[in-house]
Amino acid sequence: MSDYFTPGMRLYLDNLVDWEAFFSLARGEDVDVEAEVGAYRTILETAASLVKTFEKPAREHWEAEAKLTGDGGAVPPPHICEAYAKLRENGLVCLPISENYGGYGLPQIVNCMVLEMISRADTSLMTVIGLQSGTAADIEKYGSEDMKKKWLPLFTSGEVQGCMDLTESQAGSDLGQITARAADLPGGDVQVDGQKIFITNGGAEVHLVLARDHDTFDSSKSTTNGLSLLLVPRHNPDGSANGVRVSRLESKIGIHGSPTCEVVFEKARGVRLGQKGQGFRAMLDLMNNARLGVAAQALGLSEAAYYDALAYAKQREQFGKPIIEQPLVKAMLAKMEIHIEAVRALLYPAFELAGMNKAREDVLASKQRSEAELSTLQKMLERDTTRLRLLTPLCKYYATEICSDITRDAMQVFGGLGFTMDADVAKLHADSLIMTVYEGTSEIQVSFALREMGKGALAVVFEDVRRQLAAVPADDKRAALVKRLTECIALVEASAQILFSDIGYALLRAKLLAEMVIDILAGAELLRQAGIDPARLDLAEAFIRRHALDLELNARRIQENYAGRLERDGRVLELS
Repeated sequence: MSDYFTPGMRLYLDNLVDWEAFFSLARGEDVDVEAEVGAYRTILETAASLVKTFEKPAREHWEAEAKLTGDGGAVPPPHICEAYAKLRENGLVCLPISENYGGYGLPQIVNCMVLEMISRADTSLMTVIGLQSGTAADIEKYGSEDMKKKWLPLFTSGEVQGCMDLTESQAGSDLGQITARAADLPGGDVQVDGQKIFITNGGAEVHLVLARDHDTFDSSKSTTNGLSLLLVPRHNPDGSANGVRVSRLESKIGIHGSPTCEVVFEKARGVRLGQKGQGFRAMLDLMNNARLGVAAQALGLSEAAYYDALAYAKQREQFGKPIIEQPLVKAMLAKMEIHIEAVRALLYPAFELAGMNKAREDVLASKQRSEAELSTLQKMLERDTTRLRLLTPLCKYYATEICSDITRDAMQVFGGLGFTMDADVAKLHADSLIMTVYEGTSEIQVSFALREMGKGALAVVFEDVRRQLAAVPADDKRAALVKRLTECIALVEASAQILFSDIGYALLRAKLLAEMVIDILAGAELLRQAGIDPARLDLAEAFIRRHALDLELNARRIQENYAGRLERDGRVLELS
């Protein structure tokens, strides 16, 4: 079993994250960067050692499922509860929350690494843990000071857990169809009535519920206007039930240890987070954090499958030698490693950007800088928010699709054994199948990415890539790959121009365009890594040379199949 604190993680922690820029924003004073990063390293080493112990029980009890409780709640199976308790004991819950409320105030990218480790050991556990940071972060951003003082210390200590309640039977990705109702009560509380489905960790004490305001219910129907985000606890302050109950648990293909619940609200009392009718905007923060979290989850799960397959290929002998010596098996394993590092190359910069944006928002809110500095920060925040709005769906799409591929390939390395429960890779593949679905399907993610590209995000992102590539010296070993990527950027831009002339065709080809953009971004970042660690040049070259060919083919498909494609698809469907 390899170290959970991987070389890729260490490379970013020690060399690739711009800690000087982050601390100048987050602290606004001289900081001993080496000491701070050393503290993060200690946290990550502690997490790696602890989380590694979760792997064996998680696989042994993979089929164990959550259970309903007598008081209308639901609890995960014992091995999940035991692992969660150990994380609590070691202070590894809600790490990004401010020290003012008992957290560590850790940067988003460090939290990403911890979540990745947890997912590698136990994907179900990560589903539970990952929600806590997101739920607490929304309370920290949108809650009143009294609300934050009441709830956040309970989150950071692990005493309470949270969940987000969005989906309804008629409202999946289309949240404008939400019918759960929020009615104002005397004294400022809100009564919530309705039913939510597919709620991850739905037996938690704290529910963040998206519901439609009663007084504008009819006029706001089928829109995201008039939705409020509410904090609804399962229990009242006196310990009595608060009209929140889990009515059923879903039976699932994978991630059995994570409760997926149908939740009913019957005259439940809650309080608003943020402004009345503006809940959709507040929930977007939680949703986008969750999408990056799922990408980290998928990355950890991919690593689990890869390392299982690698170990097996080294010890399994056929025809007188380990199967890793067979060229096709070796190539399959190499492809898995390349794609894992490509996901990291896309995801880690997105988490770093999210942390920088959070630091800028805090500075702007405090107004403790000169007018000129605040103006500059505002412009940088707006620009990088545009970048992150594109990177987030791309990360979620790519990481989860790659996870499905890698876990499937891991089964193939095991041969017939991989189709049995004697090997864990089948369990890992079953867990992977939800990744491309929850927090927005892959199709929804590329549609979101397409929308952001159409609003100008593609030009902003490519401006940074061009600047980064231009900084590589002409005599550098990376120069030929830089030239290749630069040529590919022009192909992507030409393809985007074709697509945005016909929105219907653009929606049809959204996956192709998203993959082309991902190839550019991941390739450029892998080249940046190779500039720090020359040993990673082979990794960058393998990715760029393979994916440049795919990109060129996708560009041709977009151009040559333009005329009549949608109509042909319609005629094909009429044959059945």
